[in-house]
Amino acid sequence: MRSALMALSLALLAGGSAVAQDNALYFSPTIASDFTAPSAFDGLYAGVLAGPISARKNNFNTTGADIRPEFGGVVGWNQPVAPGVVAGGELQATVATDASSAYLRLMALARLGFAAGDNSLIYVLGGAGRMGDSWAFEAGIGAEVMVTQSMGLRLEAAGIGQLGPVPNGNNVPAVSAMRITSGAIWQLDGSPSATTFNSGPVTDFSGLYAGLNIGGFTDPQFNFLNDYGYGWHLSRFEMGGFAGYSHALNDTFRAGVEVQAGVNYDTSGDAGIDLLALARLGVVPTPGVQVYAAAGLGRAEAAAAYAFGGGVEYALWGNASLRGEALLLGRLDNAPGLTGVSGPSTSKVTIGTVWHFD
Repeated sequence: MRSALMALSLALLAGGSAVAQDNALYFSPTIASDFTAPSAFDGLYAGVLAGPISARKNNFNTTGADIRPEFGGVVGWNQPVAPGVVAGGELQATVATDASSAYLRLMALARLGFAAGDNSLIYVLGGAGRMGDSWAFEAGIGAEVMVTQSMGLRLEAAGIGQLGPVPNGNNVPAVSAMRITSGAIWQLDGSPSATTFNSGPVTDFSGLYAGLNIGGFTDPQFNFLNDYGYGWHLSRFEMGGFAGYSHALNDTFRAGVEVQAGVNYDTSGDAGIDLLALARLGVVPTPGVQVYAAAGLGRAEAAAAYAFGGGVEYALWGNASLRGEALLLGRLDNAPGLTGVSGPSTSKVTIGTVWHFD
């Protein structure tokens, strides 16, 4: 019986290899080097948006709840500019409302994204427009995944700050609002065409790479995070990017360097920047997976810092991969934080998408 089951399993695997080659999203040794994917992010699109928005300083919404849901729509255009790279622009219009009041958010946003699989796009966005009673800017990061031939699902997060004074005089010279927006997006230029995003084998985690990440910056002892007049907050939202180079020592080990730059903020108006230069040592235990350790120096807020930690990277097809990373930070001068505790007690935890250029 066992021999018959094994024979049947092998036959099914052999018969299904073409299906796996056509439909697989994540890494698979059966994917051919000339694997093609639908260019879903091309041309005119429109959709509906919904999610929570927080404007805790009441500089945009002068009455009503600080945190409320918003609903609206989006229309835009995607233009592929290189294999797997998309640039475009869009208009978002939403109404944030509670039981007693409402305000409008109308933004013109530019986008730059890259494919993270045959039906996924990771992108950064930025622009300006009107929010409530003030002109405002936005900057954020998002992901979009096609779930049918013409419809995709979106999730994005953006920080919002005022441009110029607000009518109520509660001026905050930094990010003072944040939104987390989901959406359903329809491609309006017909069915996606087959286009080669990436040629060549699945990445082996060597050579030049760059990517985007998003996560949290937590400082429970307040060794780095400062109060800029809006209160003490032990954690902030984090988003940014990174670039680096990895050298293949052999089939298993990788050594390299990486530079990270991130912006951390909360909606109180406090915001900061962290910059890190890291050395990395990675292990590729099996094709498509890399586990790595990282350590280095840099700055968080205005303080010199050291950092150490690591992460895991998982290959998609072609040149794209996903990664999760956790770093622990400490002050180089070992000065105690607000609570009187020194040492490496600050964390930067992110998830991101990596694009390998080699």
